[in-house]
Amino acid sequence: MKVMVDRQYPIGVDRLYEILTSKAFYETRYEWGKVDNYRFGAFEDTPRGKLIQLIQPIEIRTDKVPSMARRFLPESADLLTEFLWTPTTQAGRYQAEYRFELGNVPMKISGVMVLTGDDKEAVQHTEVEISSSVPLVGKKLVSLVAPKIDDALAGDYRHTLRYVETFA
Repeated sequence: MKVMVDRQYPIGVDRLYEILTSKAFYETRYEWGKVDNYRFGAFEDTPRGKLIQLIQPIEIRTDKVPSMARRFLPESADLLTEFLWTPTTQAGRYQAEYRFELGNVPMKISGVMVLTGDDKEAVQHTEVEISSSVPLVGKKLVSLVAPKIDDALAGDYRHTLRYVETFA
């Protein structure tokens, strides 16, 4: 299943990239969400690009998950959020590969984020693909997660826009 969304920001694309690749951005976002149990798994330049990994232990509510799918979900797990910002040859364009991993849950959530624009406005194009390696039950897990991705992308936009309006 794929989800695609474009979001606009009232700042230049270079500035948006600087924000999205700064530790202060993530530290502030977690602080605003009153999350203090996260850690950076990586925040470094690599031969492929700038790697950002955030790890947060979370509790998993299974009360609304069908019983046949519950056996694939632990009660708690580390949520890994990873961005790899890779160089592009086009000025005013930045791109990241990203993925989310929840412990050993047999689901893959990954995608591409592309920033474009000029010195006055930036557009963030996000594509997310959700899949599972488990037949039948995997489709149910994907259908349960898909609506959460839309909500998460909308929330991410609101919080990033708040950060931009506060600090940019």
